[in-house]
Amino acid sequence: MSDKKIYEFYYRDVEKNGEPIKENIESRGYKKAVKSFQNKFPKLKNVLVMWSKNNIVLNKVQKLPMGRKKKLEG
Repeated sequence: MSDKKIYEFYYRDVEKNGEPIKENIESRGYKKAVKSFQNKFPKLKNVLVMWSKNNIVLNKVQKLPMGRKKKLEG
């Protein structure tokens, strides 16, 4: 049995008239999923993340980049 969850990331593309775009990332944890997403899309400032836990759908607006500011700048 796999411990991985599917995290859905929704963001708006300015070039496509602001249409919401969905990106699925399969990961073991929230933080790893967000880090993977921000590596693919480094210019985004925030994103809506949705996932399921115990058959309850959870969501969060995540500010990007996520991580230590000191380490990200250097």
